[in-house]
Amino acid sequence: MWRTFTALSGALVLMACGDGAPHEFPASAQAQFSATCPSSDPVCACTWDKIAREMTYEQYQAAVARFRREGLMDTHITHARTVCVEQHPHSGN
Repeated sequence: MWRTFTALSGALVLMACGDGAPHEFPASAQAQFSATCPSSDPVCACTWDKIAREMTYEQYQAAVARFRREGLMDTHITHARTVCVEQHPHSGN
């Protein structure tokens, strides 16, 4: 019984930590992002992937609008980039 409980608990933890499927974004949103952070750069590709998995398109648009208006970057985007820089330390960013 204890083994079953432990196995199920471990599976739930892994599911909670895993990345979900990416949200739908129009191609224009990714193109706009890639204009300043090229997808050929591993950090940029990783950052876009994390943004698409962690934010909806509407949330992303609101974050971009806030950045343009106030100069403040959304914490989801900052976190995504930080994680990606740590994962790809030698990509030049």
